[in-house]
Amino acid sequence: MGDLLAGLTVAAVALPLNVGLAIASGMPPSAGLVAGAIGGLVAAFFGSSQYQVSGPAAALSVMVLALAKEFGTTGVAAATVFVGVVELVCALALAGRLIKHVPESVLAGFTTGVGLKLLDQQLPELLGFPEVVDWASKATPSTIDLVTMMHRPKWLHDVSWHAAICGVFVAFVVTSMRSFRRFPAAIVSIALITFVSVYLGWDVERVATVGVVPSSFPPPAIPLVADERWIDLLAKATPLALLAAAESALSATAVDRMANAKKPHDTNVELVGQGLANLASGFMSGMPVTGVIARSGVNVQSGAKTRLASIFHAIFLACAVLFLSQYIGQVPQAALAGLLCVIGFRLIELKTLVHLYKEHKLEGAAFAVTCAGTVSGHLMTGLVGGLAIHFVNRWLHRHDRASVSKAAEHKKQGIRAVLARDKAKARRPSHLEHLPHEYRKWLGQIRETPLKAASAYVHPAATVIGRVVLGEHVHIAADTSVRADEGAPFYIGPNTNIQDGVVLHALKDKRVMVGNEGWAIYVGKNVSIAHDALVHGPCYIGDETFVGFKAVVHDSVVGAHCFVGIGAVVVGVEVPDGRFVPHGRIVDSADAVDGLPLVSEMQKEFNEDVVEVNRGLAVAYHARDRENAAAEARRFVDEDAREIPAWDMRWAKSLPKERF
Repeated sequence: MGDLLAGLTVAAVALPLNVGLAIASGMPPSAGLVAGAIGGLVAAFFGSSQYQVSGPAAALSVMVLALAKEFGTTGVAAATVFVGVVELVCALALAGRLIKHVPESVLAGFTTGVGLKLLDQQLPELLGFPEVVDWASKATPSTIDLVTMMHRPKWLHDVSWHAAICGVFVAFVVTSMRSFRRFPAAIVSIALITFVSVYLGWDVERVATVGVVPSSFPPPAIPLVADERWIDLLAKATPLALLAAAESALSATAVDRMANAKKPHDTNVELVGQGLANLASGFMSGMPVTGVIARSGVNVQSGAKTRLASIFHAIFLACAVLFLSQYIGQVPQAALAGLLCVIGFRLIELKTLVHLYKEHKLEGAAFAVTCAGTVSGHLMTGLVGGLAIHFVNRWLHRHDRASVSKAAEHKKQGIRAVLARDKAKARRPSHLEHLPHEYRKWLGQIRETPLKAASAYVHPAATVIGRVVLGEHVHIAADTSVRADEGAPFYIGPNTNIQDGVVLHALKDKRVMVGNEGWAIYVGKNVSIAHDALVHGPCYIGDETFVGFKAVVHDSVVGAHCFVGIGAVVVGVEVPDGRFVPHGRIVDSADAVDGLPLVSEMQKEFNEDVVEVNRGLAVAYHARDRENAAAEARRFVDEDAREIPAWDMRWAKSLPKERF
């Protein structure tokens, strides 16, 4: 039922967009409908992504328009077939492996750029500015055009308040009903405002004004171009093909992040689906098809669970063309704009930008360049620029990264992994500089005194043995066992909390190398290790990671921003940053790691809350200890001041007689 409603919602959004993008690209409305229905259906069947929705894309409209002006609609259909061939070749060449290495900065910048572009295009549509929103003349509405109109004192008279009511109503309903994921807020609000606007006779732009919605599909045909123009066509269609492949791959990856997919898509298989979709669209006189993150975002937000939602979306589009064109034509454009504004706002990742800028300023610059290229319509330029900055940053920090060539040698020496760790020395207490790194006998390790920051708190009922370094505001709860007796030393970073029943222990002579320092267990900052979990070294737990109740992490590296679920087991693997290990999952191989989904924002926020609470608990326990110490001191002072007799006969009755 969730997939059915999601497909219906996406179809309601996609239909006017497909028609509008077709007209904006110099193509008839039927070209957009074919791309959405036929191309979308083929891509959903043969692609790998469970959530991606395919159809015409705004990022391609400028290039398609140039082809349409020079080669006509038949030339665009031929170019669409060529796009499909290029994508199939990329899939067969396993070019999708390159997409898997797209950095977070570029991916987040692309997603944010799409969100900003949606807002830029849809805000004027929502307000119904007639001078700006002029699809008939193929003008592209933008917020910049809207701003240029505001110098006039009476600009508010240009606002279509009926259109604004439609858009704001849909946006309000979708936003306010976000916690009720099973409720089809988008389709209900769009249907309701459509009925009200028609009943009251509001003068607003509707889907029918975008272009005539045909009631049938064109027959299949082989697109033909004059022989002397084929080379020119293919030369100009090649960038379009590469852009379509890149956008499809990036969109699929971004949608996996949004949906917290249990199993990430296979990029090569997804390219096969997109290639076949473009072949089908081209032979049906359609336009190029790509995976579209905006429609895919609507799909996820509407409760899609499987690829059936995308299939239903395509079927609904086909049925709508055949049977419901006159009714769909009455949907206000502003209502759809309100929904797209909400989706666009949700796609913006400002938190990621702030995080990247704090960690590496160049990665923040890569985010900004990619975002700017996407917003300006120069997607390929933005992607290339963002990737270039990312690789420059990698080159500048090449000495801080793990050395793959020495991995085998390190493991022979008992080193589990070698990791880059910026600021490792800054995190290390100054008196640790003089501690030797060679291994100690167990007795010597047991005699070692833990090195504890003044703000760190260790509960009296906890056990901390050996060379354990506790950073600022660390909280070690009751019944916790932190034993650096066999394998040592341990490091527990600032603001990290080790909860009741947790055991930290390590094998002898095994360690991870962090910033040229050997640690049996290294736990980063802002980490939460929940009740009864076991972390057995050699282990590395990255910053801002959550290890769930009764989870086991042994002989492994867990990256930053990860979430290890309840009862999960992670053994002998290296988990990349930002991965979610589902509850009860056993991860003991590289294939199991590749199948891990990405962490959701909700899981990140959960760990942030746990860290904040435990930091407060550490402060509270310190305050309680100071109060108890003060009370004990006052009691001794009072007893010293009280006159106590040297001998009292009542005392003699309780003394053992044999002592006298």
